[in-house]
Amino acid sequence: MKSRALPGIMLALLLAACGGKSAPVEQAAPQPAPCPFVYVYAPGNYIIDIAGGADVVLDPMAQDFPLFCAPTDARAALNAEIAAGRLPAGDWRIYRVEGQFDDLAQKSGPNQYSLKRMAPIVDWVTENI
Repeated sequence: MKSRALPGIMLALLLAACGGKSAPVEQAAPQPAPCPFVYVYAPGNYIIDIAGGADVVLDPMAQDFPLFCAPTDARAALNAEIAAGRLPAGDWRIYRVEGQFDDLAQKSGPNQYSLKRMAPIVDWVTENI
């Protein structure tokens, strides 16, 4: 009898030891200061659609859209991506996206956030490039 009870006891002890451990808790990504508006860079031809009254919706499943709290930050990041050869030179614009940063953003790198769900473009930013 003892030989059959020993494996059962060992199994119970092993399960008890494993049961006390929990999976690491994933920390929420620190958010930047509250943003009154959210900005992205995207192809310039979206302006034509927006001006014509069409709904333009960005889809993060189709393309990555980095998010920014200021249009100047979006422009600086866009210029850096073009200079590094990660984006082609061309007609790019800065757009304001509908929604709040904490609802739209997911952490994509150190101090970097990207669009996590579909979001419509509200307007474009007029800037001196």
